Amino acid sequence: MILDSKGEPINMTDMRDPGLSGGWRSSGGVADPVTSIPSFARGTFDRGTTQRAARLAYHLNPLFYGAVQVVHSFVLGAGINYGEFADKRAQAGLEELWATNDLDELTDRWLIEHLLDGESLTLWPRANIGDIPARLGFWDVVDGGLDTLETEPGVPHHVTRAKANGHWYEAGQFVWRATDALYNDPRGWPATARAIGPALAYVNFIDARRKIHELAGRINAVYYAFAKDEAELNRKAARFRNVPRSGAVLTLAQNAEGKKESFEFHTPDLKAQDASVDGKLIKQLLAVALGLPEHYLAEGGGVTRTTADSMGAPTRRGFQKRQRQVFRWLNAVMVNELIRRNGPDQLYKVVSARVLPGGDISRSSRKVKAYLLETPVIFPTLNDEDLEGLIKKVEVAARLRLASRATLSGELGYDYITEVERQQQEPDPTPAPAPTGG
Repeated sequence: MILDSKGEPINMTDMRDPGLSGGWRSSGGVADPVTSIPSFARGTFDRGTTQRAARLAYHLNPLFYGAVQVVHSFVLGAGINYGEFADKRAQAGLEELWATNDLDELTDRWLIEHLLDGESLTLWPRANIGDIPARLGFWDVVDGGLDTLETEPGVPHHVTRAKANGHWYEAGQFVWRATDALYNDPRGWPATARAIGPALAYVNFIDARRKIHELAGRINAVYYAFAKDEAELNRKAARFRNVPRSGAVLTLAQNAEGKKESFEFHTPDLKAQDASVDGKLIKQLLAVALGLPEHYLAEGGGVTRTTADSMGAPTRRGFQKRQRQVFRWLNAVMVNELIRRNGPDQLYKVVSARVLPGGDISRSSRKVKAYLLETPVIFPTLNDEDLEGLIKKVEVAARLRLASRATLSGELGYDYITEVERQQQEPDPTPAPAPTGG
């Protein structure tokens, strides 16, 4: 008989076992609904239930939390920063909005919530606050009362109005973002949804192993005794129920045939309980769901430096995709703020460059509206190279003028804006000229 984590017999049809799917199962044919088994997700398979399950797993499941934090740390690193617009008015608006909302920390929150919810609603004040930076707010899209999303006719992914808690937010008062918004659905699904089941299964698996060890630890020894009836057996067994810590003498009987009673200390078969391979397979399933290699989840195995680099390459592409999602949200926020403060027809200066046939670079400027701007956000670099290769790449790019100083500084791990400000505060290292004799 096999016992579960609560000490009760396990049935193959036990409805409490969430399995690797996290408790989700189809109830029959293709057109039948999908039902949920675990107590935190009873009812039909729906967006809100999935989002709540992801939030719950993030707060309670250590493996799920750690995996989400790995994605977050690679995408945003120690934090993001901003570069410079060519237009002074746009640059002033960016700096004021960044300082007012602490956009670095706000972006940290946004990414975590976006990974768990798959969608986000960023709101501006409904009142007219004039030409001052707005304080942004995040609406709870799961339990906050998101009533309606209206989209542009014929363009279902373009949300034009949002109704939350009975209030309508018009264009310019919100920014909507959704992940996996497929099949003409403007709403999203959690990017971490497929990792909930393996994370839950892994913790249940570890808990089951703990229970096995606990049950095995209760049995100290096995006494093989001669007894004519149950009463005699119980009397003999009573002698060993409270064995002294030291100085105990075991008295065992021998029958007329020369057979002896025996007393064997119980040693659990650890090999039978060692299910690390099974646990590793569950971890690998979670890693696949989040696009992570196994060694990112403290599961080194047979990974070497060479294989780790090759396994990490597609993962870094996935992190770059996440960085692009963060950039699109930040850029939409910045464009929305500039339009709110300066109007939709305000023009901003942008500088473009192109390489001439002789290798020289030609630069030109023009005026564009806010929706054509690209916010200069600086993300941590996801490098494949070692330090020597990285330095060579930066030197070549600097010599051929292929990248800006801010980009090259970011490649080397420096915050360009911060370093410029610090350099301005440092004393001039040039020594003063020596006085000349008269």
